[in-house]
Amino acid sequence: MKAVVYHGAYDVEVDDKPLPRIEHPEDAILRVTTSAICGSDLHLYHGSVPGMEPGQTLGHEFMGIIEDVGPEVHEVKKGDRVVVPFNISCGKCWFCRHQKWSQCDRSNPKGEAGGAFGYTQLLGGYDGGQAEFVRVPYANTGPLIVPDSVSDEQAIFLADIFPTGYFGADIAGVQPGDDVAVFGAGPVGFFAVMSSFLRGAARVFSIDHEPARLEKTKKLGAEAINFNEQDPVQFIKDATKGRGAICIDAVGYEAVGHHKAPQVKHPAYENEDPLQVINWICQAARKFSNVGIPGVYIGAYDQFPLGQIFHKELQLRMGQCPVKNYNEQLMHLIEVGRVDPTPIISNTVHIEEVPESYREFDRKNGVTKVLVKF
Repeated sequence: MKAVVYHGAYDVEVDDKPLPRIEHPEDAILRVTTSAICGSDLHLYHGSVPGMEPGQTLGHEFMGIIEDVGPEVHEVKKGDRVVVPFNISCGKCWFCRHQKWSQCDRSNPKGEAGGAFGYTQLLGGYDGGQAEFVRVPYANTGPLIVPDSVSDEQAIFLADIFPTGYFGADIAGVQPGDDVAVFGAGPVGFFAVMSSFLRGAARVFSIDHEPARLEKTKKLGAEAINFNEQDPVQFIKDATKGRGAICIDAVGYEAVGHHKAPQVKHPAYENEDPLQVINWICQAARKFSNVGIPGVYIGAYDQFPLGQIFHKELQLRMGQCPVKNYNEQLMHLIEVGRVDPTPIISNTVHIEEVPESYREFDRKNGVTKVLVKF
């Protein structure tokens, strides 16, 4: 089968790999119909994620048709169309039984966090879904059956970024009437804006410097702030009469901005400032508020603005989104026409075009979300 394989920093290729097989009675084999390139995949592409080894198939956002199931799989069957959360969860450990799906104790024998598809040896070393077929462990737990009325182009976002955007608004505690600032207008930021409005936000500020991305969040009703043109902190303070906003970091450690962090020594951060968004949030956040951080932070830094966080009595909540806590409800919102996730799509490609799509996505060039069709 054809699969998109990591060969090193800035080097992904389409290789021929053996078909996956049933390895455990609760496994399923999925024939992938649609996959996607996530902003988190760019962290891998840049070579800045520890534990990523050449030879691993990429991709943690995918869906398709169940091709085969193990003898103990009873929740899905051959022929079912499903979308699969990027978290791999056993469904039986203490964390799964308490709906902490992203921290499954059994899915990742190689580390403390739960397993995930296509995302380093530290998260289990599982091959991902930018491939024609993928093995899905614990198939009684993860796959969500997709209604016939919901297209692949809609359902694919339930593998990660729509739930992750909602998770950002949820852990930030967005309430009706709140003013919300979402830092980053990429796919997760787009869905964090959408989700903040779903939760009743009065206003949502969308902060980025990519015009194409800001235009998409503006169409959701957000007030766009291009940080190349205006100071986002001052804008938010002025707009909220000095009170500040509920803040969501949808960027993570590969942030860019106007205040470089010389204390960061890793060469992967030469053009980024991993603390840029965190510092802006510390200045713009409403006192005594929660800060939601669904953006990925992996590296270690010499400094962190603990003083500002303490002074404003901010509470930080962050981490991998436990997708299963949200995907079924969000699926129903799509099914009944309450929301449409598809405007974030900018490119649809075939698997052979994926390596070039990584390069284009990395350069931005108006690319907001790439779908891969099989």
